[in-house]
Amino acid sequence: MPQSEIRRTTDIEISEIGNQVLMNKLGAAGFIGFIRICQELNGGYPCDLIENRAEAEENIKLYTASLTFNPKIVENYIRRGNAYSYIGEHDKAIADYSEAIKLKPNYAKAYYNRGNAYRDKVDFDKAVLDYTKAIDLNPNYAEAYYNRGKLYVEGDEYDKAIADFGMTIELEPKHTDAYGYRGILYRDKGEHDKAIDDFSMEIKFRPDDAETYYERGKIYGTKGEYDKAIDDFSKALKLHPEFTEVYVKRGLAYFRMSRFECALQDYDKVLELKPKFTEVYAARGIIWLHIKEWENAKLDLTFARNLKVDVIAEFHKIYESVEDFEQRNDIQLPEDIAAMLRRQ
Repeated sequence: MPQSEIRRTTDIEISEIGNQVLMNKLGAAGFIGFIRICQELNGGYPCDLIENRAEAEENIKLYTASLTFNPKIVENYIRRGNAYSYIGEHDKAIADYSEAIKLKPNYAKAYYNRGNAYRDKVDFDKAVLDYTKAIDLNPNYAEAYYNRGKLYVEGDEYDKAIADFGMTIELEPKHTDAYGYRGILYRDKGEHDKAIDDFSMEIKFRPDDAETYYERGKIYGTKGEYDKAIDDFSKALKLHPEFTEVYVKRGLAYFRMSRFECALQDYDKVLELKPKFTEVYAARGIIWLHIKEWENAKLDLTFARNLKVDVIAEFHKIYESVEDFEQRNDIQLPEDIAAMLRRQ
């Protein structure tokens, strides 16, 4: 920076630059360890990092006293605003950030923090305006793009959200959450390959997140790449063995590959975990048909029907008719079961 710009830099901005350098050098875990050592050496926790309500309330008292003596210290409004935000006093936080902006109109961080407070108040329009102002003042403000992107999602402005998450990633290539959000939006827009790329990056940086394997697996299933879908679902279940929805989707993928015994095992597990997952009885009943287990099929289909599941609709999601099933599988259904599955 030029010397003239350094002289205009506030203490809190210098602190943020230092924190970013430490994060880049040490990583998140190393940075937290560094802060802990500082705490032990200095007998207290850094004032910007609030851990609990008691600490927030103590900060409010401290900075209120300081501002009584000198109401021109920008950083103290910011820090007191942060403490108010922590305890949910969003109007007071907004007032403090606004005061900081009056004293320093080009302070991007103050607009960003006030945007967060408006967001927490569910005043999304004002939050977006503040994030936009923060970006205007600091075009490299990755978190402002990210938070604005999330609000664009809330407003169903998906293209704007994708653009903001893209800028976040451009500025911070390891921003895991931005990949995840953008992947979901690409999935919803039907841009499956882009969604897979983003979920793959999220997995690279967060390999222990079962949800991301599940999301990527669903897209592989949609594309008909069932081997890859099963692989992702299996990884998700290894991380989260009681993730019921994953068993459902993996069971469907096994079914699509005619691996009926594996599908049955997954549906059995679903009903073990969630006995009231009624649609699974119908799905399992349909699988029994493929291996000619007529009594089991009739039992599951009847049970599902008694639980108000439209078994005919479930069957016709896969087959156009009973005759279509029989022709495609070279199986003749017993008449009583065929009658259960025919459209009236």
